[in-house]
Amino acid sequence: MLSRICFSLFLVVGVLFNLIGQQQSIIVKSAETKEPLIGVGVVNLKDNHAYITDQTGAFTLNVSTFPIQLKFDYVGYQTLIINYSDFDNIDSDIFLNEVPTILDAVVVTGSKYEQNIVRSPVSIDIIKSDLVSSINSTSADEVLNKIPGVQVLDGQANIRGGSGYSYGAGSRVMLLIDDIPALQPDAGFPNWSDIPIENLSQIEILKGAASTLYGSAALNGIINFRSAYAKSTPETQISTGGTLFLSPADPDKKWWGDSARYEMNVSFVHKQKFGKLDMIASGFYNKLESTNQFTNHSKGRGNLQFRYRLSDNLIFNLGGIINVGTNSSFFLWENGQGGATRAFPGTVTERMAKRIYIDPGVTYYDKYTNKHRIMARSMIIDNNNDNNQSNHSTNHYVEYQFQRDFIPAGLIFTTGVVGQWSNTNSELLGDTTFRSQNYALYLQADKTITSKLTLAGGLRYEYIQQNSPEFFFKDTIPGGKVTNDQVVARISANYQVAEYSALRGSLGQGYRYPTLTERFVTTTFGVFSIFSNPHLLPETGWSAELGYKQGFAIGGFKGFLDLATFVSEYKDMIEFTFLGPQDLGIPAFGFKPLNIGDTHISGYEVGITGQLKIGTIPVTLFGGYTYIDPYYKNFADSRLIQSTISEHKDSLNVLKYRSKHQIKMDVEATFNNFKWGISYQYASHFLNIDRAFEDPLPGILENPDLFGIQAFRNSHNSGYHLLDMRFSYDFHKLKCTFLINNVLNQEYSLRPALLEAPRNIGLRLDYKLS
Repeated sequence: MLSRICFSLFLVVGVLFNLIGQQQSIIVKSAETKEPLIGVGVVNLKDNHAYITDQTGAFTLNVSTFPIQLKFDYVGYQTLIINYSDFDNIDSDIFLNEVPTILDAVVVTGSKYEQNIVRSPVSIDIIKSDLVSSINSTSADEVLNKIPGVQVLDGQANIRGGSGYSYGAGSRVMLLIDDIPALQPDAGFPNWSDIPIENLSQIEILKGAASTLYGSAALNGIINFRSAYAKSTPETQISTGGTLFLSPADPDKKWWGDSARYEMNVSFVHKQKFGKLDMIASGFYNKLESTNQFTNHSKGRGNLQFRYRLSDNLIFNLGGIINVGTNSSFFLWENGQGGATRAFPGTVTERMAKRIYIDPGVTYYDKYTNKHRIMARSMIIDNNNDNNQSNHSTNHYVEYQFQRDFIPAGLIFTTGVVGQWSNTNSELLGDTTFRSQNYALYLQADKTITSKLTLAGGLRYEYIQQNSPEFFFKDTIPGGKVTNDQVVARISANYQVAEYSALRGSLGQGYRYPTLTERFVTTTFGVFSIFSNPHLLPETGWSAELGYKQGFAIGGFKGFLDLATFVSEYKDMIEFTFLGPQDLGIPAFGFKPLNIGDTHISGYEVGITGQLKIGTIPVTLFGGYTYIDPYYKNFADSRLIQSTISEHKDSLNVLKYRSKHQIKMDVEATFNNFKWGISYQYASHFLNIDRAFEDPLPGILENPDLFGIQAFRNSHNSGYHLLDMRFSYDFHKLKCTFLINNVLNQEYSLRPALLEAPRNIGLRLDYKLS
């Protein structure tokens, strides 16, 4: 009897054991450092059950049947797949190898999930944090000008000629900070100094229309700044840098005599894990006394990020950024000769700014390995400007994203809903309160057809509503409300020719609704006025690209050669256009945003990224050449376009503020603890700008070139060549970098009537406390 009872209990325990499954604790570590890796994604490919390693790098595997196949994924490490035939063969420690070369770089921006850059169906460039610190960048936009096909004109980003210069309003390039939009809501302007570059992981630049994933303002591309995370070992770094501006090539432009023109900065970042809690704290201070008269700033930024793992499947995060400062600048120089560094009377603006970002979020993996993510951002902006140009706004953004990886089918499905609400009160907008709402629904599917062919397609529905006064000066807005909606689509493909070589093609639609500033801006600067246009239409367009990325490993030279040809078209493109009494209907001259018609931009780009050895010296390089052919499709039929471009006499059909040729290259060599880097940039002459800069009052002035801009452009009509050099030595904990920028002391201007810095020298110190 007792034996039967014992046998029955043994049988029950055995059945229960099989039902519950066998359990094994596994720790995932770095093969190089032997440290545990936190947040590694683990999937049992047999039953699609997912796990995430905890703060000790461990997870508990629960299986009831064999064989099993485990897949380990972690950013910056090679994916590992292991097969186990029975429980006894399971390893208690798993080691992942770091990504060995740039050939294995990982990006997120093009697809909203991590993928190797070779498999991306769109053009994406990557900038690592090392370059940002090596050039002592004090603002995020400084490093972007080193990217092939990218120009930043007075703070406004332009990718492959998709944008020109629009006076601080209406970006066609979406700015993201950690995958969340960060453009100032009322003007659509990127505040580059808000980005905590002292804690940067990498910058991803997507070239081409991306409105299906990121909505309005992603018409021309995306720039995504991704933050670094805390590691298992605490890290603390303090950095400081100083720049001394030397004399310009023309002594007449040195208005400051023997006093110093300089820039200085100091920053810190601390990253640490406390059990399940990750913390990142950073700060930055920057002071500028520019070579341009009345151009200076003093600003400080603080950044605090928390990430808490409640369980293997549930992660909370909360972040905050605050940026406070004062600055002043002028819009127009006095003249194009000795007065190019002095201000034209009435064009100086002084500002006091405070901007706050609050970013809560949740990530949850359910038992079916589905990923649920809630991302949110609240922005509070308070800009107190003189000249009746202050603005105050709040913006709230919330996105829910669902993602499922159908592993057996080779399909990744992503969908989400977005809501955005803003409230703006601005003297620029007639000192009136405006409200806007934006809602969107998107979906994307990435399908692996074969081991080499991947297809991706996406749709997005976007609805926008702007509320304003019903009567705005002489304009009437029925009911004080305008609404617009749009559906955009994208399709792309990637065919992997070899392990590190792929052919890609993409076709995507774009959409951008005019910002409140574009519709309602009303202000003056110097002799110019800006007039509102509440009846602006949205911009729409499309872009297509055919590209080939060829990975190579020739001896010790490893890298990518990237070839791309592209074309973009925009309908109802918005430009600030200079008008006179004939077009304004009043006795005045000034700029007014208009839908000037349809445009076409085509071109090609050649890029290279690589690592090689010259003898025993490792060398890294990246760069490329970009050519564009931008023109107005309705040029021949538009008197307005022909009369407002600078080359109106020759009827030169080229979009304003575009360089048709760009060359960018950066090379860095390492010899033991010593590094030497050199950077080169070339951009060809803008063939067209606004005619108003060269002839602000047509037919009135005896000398129409009031600001000397035409004379300056005529004498500087071959573009500009910039050469920068840097030298650094690493003393293990202390790294010293010496910089010489604008080595050739080139005199150049990125946008009319604003001269860039002359030759300058700098010193940067980076000290690691841990």
